[in-house]
Amino acid sequence: MACRNAYQTETKKIMEATVETNTVEQKTENPSHVVRLLFGVDSMIPSNDILQNNLTEFEWVVRNKIYPTFWGRTLVGEYALTKEEIDFLHMKGCKIVPIYNTPNNHTTEEEGVVEASKAVEIALALGIPDGTAIFLELAKDKTVTRDFMRGYAQTLIEEGFTPGFKANTDAAYDFDREYSRGLQTDKDVFEKSLVWAVAPSLAEYERVTTTHLIHPDNWVPFAPSGITRNEIAVWQYGKECHPILDDAGKETTFNVNLVRNEQVIIEKMF
Repeated sequence: MACRNAYQTETKKIMEATVETNTVEQKTENPSHVVRLLFGVDSMIPSNDILQNNLTEFEWVVRNKIYPTFWGRTLVGEYALTKEEIDFLHMKGCKIVPIYNTPNNHTTEEEGVVEASKAVEIALALGIPDGTAIFLELAKDKTVTRDFMRGYAQTLIEEGFTPGFKANTDAAYDFDREYSRGLQTDKDVFEKSLVWAVAPSLAEYERVTTTHLIHPDNWVPFAPSGITRNEIAVWQYGKECHPILDDAGKETTFNVNLVRNEQVIIEKMF
């Protein structure tokens, strides 16, 4: 635990300095009040993957956008996060956001407990520190219930991690209704969960190839009815950006994201 605490203290110092250099100011209606928007990405392929032009994916992001403050990476599958990639990103001064994906059902509380336990097992094996948010990615076309999310969130909390949900927050899909129900019936659990909104995904940022379009000026993610949009932790505003083949001939892309509250990066990413 002493080692983990020392690691978290040192990382916090580094990221507080990094955050200062990787922000873009968002002007509000009150000219005296400025909110800083922090840029980051997530990708299915590793950030240290070598591309056909001999750049890493990380370098490709920097060339086409700006330096990312954080990088979201999956904990499962063929291209899962590794200790090597963790070291690579930390050497770049970039925080990491763990994402857990599952093709299984999102229905019962027991299923949520099982998936959370799997996520925790992987996180511990990678040395991911206490308090880190592990975002469960929820497909918009897949049924999800309050009970499932409660099981996932409660298990992560008991194991010392922060629960998070990466989901389509448009009211047309299940997440809005079920997450808001959870806030009403199990507020102590759901209010500790972070929300990573993937809606709206702005058309001008989908498969974008221009380097001049970085991110929108305003913070406008869709928010479930139980919270305000300012309580959204992360907003994915564009997807599948700057497609390019990697060294093995596979197309690679990345999604672009913003964070409004720097404490989410400092305290809930690692």
